[in-house]
Amino acid sequence: MGMTRILYASDFHGSDACFRKFISAAFQYQANVLIVGGDVTGKAMIPIIHLGGGNYRGYLFGRKEEVSSQAELEKLKQTISNVGFYPIVLEPEEAQELENDSDKMGKRFEHEMVTRVQAWMALADDKLTPKRIPLYFMPGNDDLDSIDAAIEGYQLIHNPDGQHFWLDDDHELVGMSKANLTPWLCPRDTEEDLLETFLANLEKLLEKPAQAVVALHVPPFDAGIDVCPQLDENLKIMTSGGQVLMKPVGSTAVRHFIERVQPMLSLHGHIHESPGYIRIGRTLCINAGSEYAEGILKAAIINLDRDRVKGHLLVSA
Repeated sequence: MGMTRILYASDFHGSDACFRKFISAAFQYQANVLIVGGDVTGKAMIPIIHLGGGNYRGYLFGRKEEVSSQAELEKLKQTISNVGFYPIVLEPEEAQELENDSDKMGKRFEHEMVTRVQAWMALADDKLTPKRIPLYFMPGNDDLDSIDAAIEGYQLIHNPDGQHFWLDDDHELVGMSKANLTPWLCPRDTEEDLLETFLANLEKLLEKPAQAVVALHVPPFDAGIDVCPQLDENLKIMTSGGQVLMKPVGSTAVRHFIERVQPMLSLHGHIHESPGYIRIGRTLCINAGSEYAEGILKAAIINLDRDRVKGHLLVSA
């Protein structure tokens, strides 16, 4: 078997710009396999209120945006989508109704998240299938369970969460979308002992651990690719002497798994501020990082020979 080239990225958080760049990068870098490592949905809806006629008003990052034509409206919607938010065009009474009904608000938010992932899967299927390039697209701890169904039903698009796939004749892939507990109590946050059990079950799926690729959303604890700002009890960033205090927040269960199993390659995300790579024993661990809010794609290109990672490179676009 010849070399296999992986294009890996994570933590798009709804950014339409990042996902579209990711698909384009598959061709630019001549990737054989694409892997997305989690946290694919955005964090907020942005209402655009119809003021009458062709006039609309919304707020993005606290800045008032007013448009007066359909073309300007579509441009504003795309700008909002590119940074990971969901534009929703509403009449004033519709906006008030959502504001007053938290249940309805939650259902609309979930609908927007699912709809965007469905659109991404359709785009990926259209662009990648003719070239026979598979996409392994995994949710992360931020993502609702309903996202999983949006990934199903495609010939070359798969969700590796808790599943086993062969990337080629020699390299297999397993994945885990869960993460250890965070201050935000995200949908797939999980106690470390339960992560240990989940990872033990993943280990049983592997046939050739020494040649395996594992996509584990959360990085291993204290590995240098899991460092983020320290928060106080009010979730405010802590400083000392004018410097931001940093600390490792990765998973001890993931660290134990890597130390024990020693896969060829482990791919991580979750901590946007810690792009980089490190070796734990023979395992190369990579976190590509994320700058989704700026619409910047952070990714890794990894070349696999049969028994080793031949080379890797972190890129931005």
